[in-house]
Amino acid sequence: MTRVCQAIPNMSRQLVVVHSMEPLTDISPASVIEQLDRSPDVLTWLNAALDSSGQEATTDGASLDALLTATSIAAQSTSSALENTIDDIARATPRLVYDLHFTRDGALALKSVLAQSIPSDNPSATTPGHFDATSKVLERLHYLDTIKTRMEAARDVLREAESWGALEAEVTTLLAEKSYARAASRLSASAKLMPVSRPAAGTPGTAQEPRRALLTSLANQLEAAVSPDLVRAVTANDVESCKSLYAIFVDIERESEFRNYYYGTRRIAIVETWNQAILDGESMPTGTSEHHPAPEKLTSFYPTFLSSFLSMLNGERHSIPAIFPDPESTLAFLIHNTLTALTPSPGQRFAALFHGSGGASALKDMVKLFQVTEEFAKGTERIMEKLRASAPSAISVASPSSSSEGKLSRRRSMRMSMSWRSTSSISGSAKQQSGSSGISVVDVMEWDQCLFQPFLDFQVDFGTLERRLLDEALGPPVVTLQGVVDGDRAARVMRERAVDVFSAAEESIERCMTFTHGYASVGLVRVLDGCVSAFVDAWTNCVIDWANASSEAGTNALSYSGAEDEEFADLDYTSQDWAHIQRALHLLAAAQAVKERLGVFETRLRGALNQVAMAFRAAVNGLYTPGVTKGEGILLAQSTLNSVELRDLFSQVLQSQSTGSSAVAPVLLPSSHSSLTSFARANQRTLQRVFLSPLFVHLNAYSSLPLWSASRQELVPGLAGVNIPAFSLSPSETIQRVGDGLLNLPRLFEVYAEDDALGFEIGALAKGDDSSAVQAEQLHSPEAVTAAWLSSLARNMLAHLTRNILPQIRVLTSAGSAQLAADLGYLSTIIRALGVEEGDLERWRTCVSIGDEEGRADYLAAENADDILRSVAKMRGWLA
Repeated sequence: MTRVCQAIPNMSRQLVVVHSMEPLTDISPASVIEQLDRSPDVLTWLNAALDSSGQEATTDGASLDALLTATSIAAQSTSSALENTIDDIARATPRLVYDLHFTRDGALALKSVLAQSIPSDNPSATTPGHFDATSKVLERLHYLDTIKTRMEAARDVLREAESWGALEAEVTTLLAEKSYARAASRLSASAKLMPVSRPAAGTPGTAQEPRRALLTSLANQLEAAVSPDLVRAVTANDVESCKSLYAIFVDIERESEFRNYYYGTRRIAIVETWNQAILDGESMPTGTSEHHPAPEKLTSFYPTFLSSFLSMLNGERHSIPAIFPDPESTLAFLIHNTLTALTPSPGQRFAALFHGSGGASALKDMVKLFQVTEEFAKGTERIMEKLRASAPSAISVASPSSSSEGKLSRRRSMRMSMSWRSTSSISGSAKQQSGSSGISVVDVMEWDQCLFQPFLDFQVDFGTLERRLLDEALGPPVVTLQGVVDGDRAARVMRERAVDVFSAAEESIERCMTFTHGYASVGLVRVLDGCVSAFVDAWTNCVIDWANASSEAGTNALSYSGAEDEEFADLDYTSQDWAHIQRALHLLAAAQAVKERLGVFETRLRGALNQVAMAFRAAVNGLYTPGVTKGEGILLAQSTLNSVELRDLFSQVLQSQSTGSSAVAPVLLPSSHSSLTSFARANQRTLQRVFLSPLFVHLNAYSSLPLWSASRQELVPGLAGVNIPAFSLSPSETIQRVGDGLLNLPRLFEVYAEDDALGFEIGALAKGDDSSAVQAEQLHSPEAVTAAWLSSLARNMLAHLTRNILPQIRVLTSAGSAQLAADLGYLSTIIRALGVEEGDLERWRTCVSIGDEEGRADYLAAENADDILRSVAKMRGWLA
């Protein structure tokens, strides 16, 4: 390769065309090395490489660069491979010298042995026949060695057969002598020989089955013999006896059976306390005597049961470490084993609370039971911490452990996996962490999940259960007020009802945070929003019913005596109208107070959600596990409560918190705000109807006046019987009354302008758009409130006149058109004074003001005439 690199600069002077070489079509390091191996020298290879590119390759710099690059890479790779080969040889050389010396020493030793085996005085020692005798001697030695090996194997087989033949008698004798430890040691030694004896004897696998059956039978006899002593020792809490018996069970590879005996005996008192309890709402067990104790409520029995359970566990804290090598895991599985043995299960008894006499209020009892369970878990966790603190170091625990203990521990862990487990990645990884020391991490993590599992279904259904509880506590959302009531009483009832609703809603927040640690926040917000909106909607329906009843019945009205009667005696309002006005104003004031209370409540709700959202954001790996134990939080984190909606809700709350106090916080209870707006609009419509009712009464007969069909204008009688023609028409009496009524409205609002209730939800009233009521500003000056009300009343009156009254005029003569134009002009002046655009009123006045010929021509010329023009054309006969 070095020659190739040296030859490249001088290739222009040394190129020789050689047609016998195969052209190089692939310029790569591998192909370069392959071509160099096949070429006789470097120049021949260069000619072949350049000829492969044609005649232009001799002058093409790119081909030369590519060839030079490939050559350099090939040189580097060859150098690297050569260095690796040299290193391998350098490392192997010392070993080779040692092997040669070892071979030489072995040959010299063999020579010495052979020399000693041949007598020196034997002259035939060096003859060829002597070497044949030596070979025979060696063959004899090989034969003897083979016999020895086979005899030793036969001896081992005979000893093993003797051992297995005497095993049953020996173990039976030891059992009769109650030497249980020696019998267990004998069985353990025989069990260890099982995997070794099969290949040594060369027997098939079926030959070992009788021995395995014998071991199993003897182990069963040993277990049956020591079981009574084990039960007595566990019952009497004899730690030393239990410890010695545990060693026996470990020797015969039945540690799991010992644990089952231990768990079953230690849990008897707790399980019997639960199973024999007679609780309220449950049927009496069969065979119960007549003098049975009175049924007990679950809320009083369950704390007592857990207290007894905790006392038992606290006692086991001193016994278990002295018996088992894995006290923490053993205690955890004791809890798990005891809870799974309860009949009926805790979940069944919890569900019975909702099906019994408790009803929806059973959720309160469930929260109390959950708090008691958390206190039990907290006490149990303290016991676990004490066990961990008093446990020996990891080195001292792992060193004395035998392979059989590790095998038994692994088998027990696999059996535990058949029971209920939360399908979590954390528990799955923990299952693989069971070491040879016998400590199962799965057990430690599962006891609290088994403890809190019965509550999970109720936590998932918290929204539904909470709504039932609120409906039961607050009663049906129907306002039960008999007959027509005064406004002050109705508003007082609404305020008092609002206090009850928001007090119950605040309790709902506490229950949600206590029972679900905030995981049911989505259901909580929906429930609270629905509860408050149902309360407001009930009052809205009541207001609508009152308005319909007052419009249909003109009697049974309250006689209202107040300052308004004397001050506004000239107005056409009845005592019933004044009562409706006062009631609507009082209800608007009550709704304003409810909205303020709703804002305060929403702030508190946002604060509670913000705390949970901050905890979610600060959680490790995004998994928020609240509660006194990690298993409790894992159940909630893996439930359906941990949904995308929950994350979106918390993101919304955190976003409003990060934007600062200057920004408008997002509405958490939109239905409640919408219901309050609808309630305000219902009362505002009631006020509008009452304020405009005298004007609507005047306009009822306006479309049927004889003025519209008059053929000519009436002359005004003058002095001495001379009739004076009318040069300008005056508005009709009806329109004058309507105009006077509109002009009296500002005087009416001077009294109510200072009332804040008129300004509540004024945005939709001012804009004439119901959809903008939620976003409207609530702070208005009295002048702005009065202007908004006056403009709204004027618009409603115009809409009633132009849509309901004027289209009902059947015939309109020229004289009638002039009179109608005068009336509409008069109203237009008053409407403009109130700050309202004329709209359709001006269009009506324009259409009735034009003459017949001009109007007929305009109507015929219009391709798409509007409704007003068509109505006027029909009245004036322009269609013919």
